[in-house]
Amino acid sequence: MIEVGISVVTVRAHVCMVKLGEVVSVVNFPRLSCHSSHAQRRADKERRRTRPRRLEAAGELRDRVVRELKLGRSPVAIWADLVAEGSAVMVCVETIYAAVCAGVLGVRPTECLRTRRPRRRRRQARCENKRPGLANISARPAVVNERGELGHWEGEKIIGANNRSSMLWLTERVTRFSIGVTMPEGYAGDAMLAGLADGLDQIPAHLLGSITFDQGSEWACWETIAATYSIDIWFCDPHSPWQRGQVENLNRQWRWWFPRGTDLGSVTQARADHAASIINSQRRRSLGYHSPAERYADPTVQ
Repeated sequence: MIEVGISVVTVRAHVCMVKLGEVVSVVNFPRLSCHSSHAQRRADKERRRTRPRRLEAAGELRDRVVRELKLGRSPVAIWADLVAEGSAVMVCVETIYAAVCAGVLGVRPTECLRTRRPRRRRRQARCENKRPGLANISARPAVVNERGELGHWEGEKIIGANNRSSMLWLTERVTRFSIGVTMPEGYAGDAMLAGLADGLDQIPAHLLGSITFDQGSEWACWETIAATYSIDIWFCDPHSPWQRGQVENLNRQWRWWFPRGTDLGSVTQARADHAASIINSQRRRSLGYHSPAERYADPTVQ
């Protein structure tokens, strides 16, 4: 028995009797389940969208997005092209990602997104640690850290099937321009030295200032590289590859072209150059929606 003002409410066996003055009403409540599964189904039903997604309906915009995703272009690059062209019909980056993950474009995330994951996940934290004996990234000049000077690169490798082959990627920190080098013999010391030499020989001498690596054993030839090309070599802390954020970000794009488990020994240099040309031609938000190729070819850069 609960008293609320002049009203008296009695609840017994799912029957509610309300007395207001001389009026008495009886309301029979349906028997409801208190199980969590029922609550979850109800929440899922109420959370469903009441209108179709922007890219769900057929049209020229949807066709273009699907076509460019299948060509290997990222959602950010597709949106940047629409902005640069002054398209009357626009779609934001998040809308493209949401449509892909919802499966309304007929293209699965594992087929078109850089991570090739079926769903998004949060970035995992990394622990910090330092090992003496190598030029630590903490001593790297501020002008390099702040991208205030051209000619400073980051190096990374991707590994092929059964750890028998690999591919080297070098990325310039200011322009974000990337160079890929195939290494069908793997990533041991001699193979990595040859791969680094092939990659660095493609870079003009005035754009060879420094390279930053992680602390993998494959970079054991760093002293030879530093002496041969007269450049500085910096190393991240162990277990902290995120300190080379540029190549860690681009790693997803390289893996879109060369997924894990691929025999990189069968990948030709021409195919690697083609993938690099697609990656370098995409407009980047960090470059004011210019492409790395445009920035790298700029006369003021050269």
